[in-house]
Amino acid sequence: MSREPSKSATIREIARRAGVSIASVSRALNGKPGLSEALRDRILAISHEIEYRPSAAARQLISGKGAVVGISLGRQEIELRPYYILLYQHLTLALHEQGMVPIFFAHDQMALLPERAGAAILLGEFPDDSRPACLQAWGIPFVRIGEAGEGFSVAPDDRHGLYLATRHLIEGGRRRIAFVGCELGLPHRQHRLGGYQAALAEAGLPERSISVPHVHDDALAGYRHLMRVLAEAPPPFDALVCETDELALGCLAALEDRGIEVPGQVAVTGFDDLPVLAADLTTVRQDIAAIAATSVTLLGEAVAGQPPRHVSVPVALVVRRTG
Repeated sequence: MSREPSKSATIREIARRAGVSIASVSRALNGKPGLSEALRDRILAISHEIEYRPSAAARQLISGKGAVVGISLGRQEIELRPYYILLYQHLTLALHEQGMVPIFFAHDQMALLPERAGAAILLGEFPDDSRPACLQAWGIPFVRIGEAGEGFSVAPDDRHGLYLATRHLIEGGRRRIAFVGCELGLPHRQHRLGGYQAALAEAGLPERSISVPHVHDDALAGYRHLMRVLAEAPPPFDALVCETDELALGCLAALEDRGIEVPGQVAVTGFDDLPVLAADLTTVRQDIAAIAATSVTLLGEAVAGQPPRHVSVPVALVVRRTG
């Protein structure tokens, strides 16, 4: 009597038994070069032994060039953000676990993608981003990690997250709450601002936004800009709702240097809940691993020709020392 295939068998288990990396297992399963025949045979034998079966999404993608997925980050300054580095790491792991091989493409290397990959995941949208149009013209299935629009996409529920943070501050007695974000005049930067605005409108409180010029280091940009704002005395706000954890950290440093007590005089919240960086910060936590896994699932649907859809991943407020 034959056994039922193990539903829990994964690429990770094969790698553990073979004593190799997940990437090596992906190469063996997909017939890619870079392994000795002896190692390839060993990996394949283990996969048969544990009765490994790829998921439906992986079966759609594991076919020649389709097993290679191009991960494209946005402009160079976005690539340096800790959030995108962490998301990229989760994406590569999620792809490897499905037997797929990720390959990196900068935003200005898209012309190379059709020759090397059969699908793509786009990160870090920016104004006049031509990447989606290029992929559509080339007939390459892709998923955007960003707000809902044409095609497949996934994103944290940004608007609700900022609504939760702002409501928390209002319920704590704050009445002069400012929103801090980068380049707020750009249309694609409005989604988180909307959650802040909705909470203030419900409470009948006035808005105040602080638009920080974008540079390579959001924490440094937040620090410099807020130091100029704090030249006024006393501070024109009693709470700051920051678009990212990095901006919040820059604001906290500026408040400290101006001798302003946190959270006594000014409360501060962030967004992302980045490891280490947000250790003491009241912030909105997004599930980066879930975003990565959902991206891979949607990519399988895109390759299979299913109708496009957007997935909004839930977020949660995490209350710590700063607010």
